Amino acid sequence: MMDNRGVTLIELLIGLALTLVVMTAAYQVTISTTQANALLSVRTQLQSEALITNQLLLSRLREVCRVFPAGTAVTLPGSVAGVKRGASSTWRVETDPFVAFITPDESGSGTMFYAYYLLSRADYSAQLTGQQRILTGDPASGTQVLMEYRAPAPADACTPAPFSVPTGSALMVAEYVRSPTAAEPLFTVEDDQAVVYAFRFERPFARGMQVIPSLSSPAMGAPVVGRNVQY
Repeated sequence: MMDNRGVTLIELLIGLALTLVVMTAAYQVTISTTQANALLSVRTQLQSEALITNQLLLSRLREVCRVFPAGTAVTLPGSVAGVKRGASSTWRVETDPFVAFITPDESGSGTMFYAYYLLSRADYSAQLTGQQRILTGDPASGTQVLMEYRAPAPADACTPAPFSVPTGSALMVAEYVRSPTAAEPLFTVEDDQAVVYAFRFERPFARGMQVIPSLSSPAMGAPVVGRNVQY
């Protein structure tokens, strides 16, 4: 004899409950996967910035023939976009997150002036236009932008003497630099003209802030003495 009973209310509720459990589990897996992908993307970007910054600074500093001493005031040409903090384009070595030095140029008959410094995201975007501008209102707005200023310099610029910075260009090197602290300054110029740099990079993601290198590890950096330094 066939059983013609329909689905009872209890069976229906049990089915709905099981469906809800499955949907909740699937949602949690989706969220976990999304967060893991976001973390991986952020970490990859920060590691890329760290690698590029480290390689660039090492390559530049190894060729140095003259480092501007700590406390030296250096005025970059205010007509160049990307050199100002507020209305000022004057920086002080080591007192500010700023270092400046001279290297021989590729031809060997001239020199190049280089400066590296931090700008707030707001100061950077205020001076740039179009696609060069970056977001300033996102959670990363507390990070700073590492800039490189470069300009051809006179052939005798390796010799310590009064120096006026020539007109050149300013380019962004890294976008998510963690603000330096008194205990961990960005640049230090030592008595033997060695330059010590210490960088960390950070960016927010869904679960908090990702920092490269982690705060439990030493900052990325090294003391570098230029092979062309003149004493």
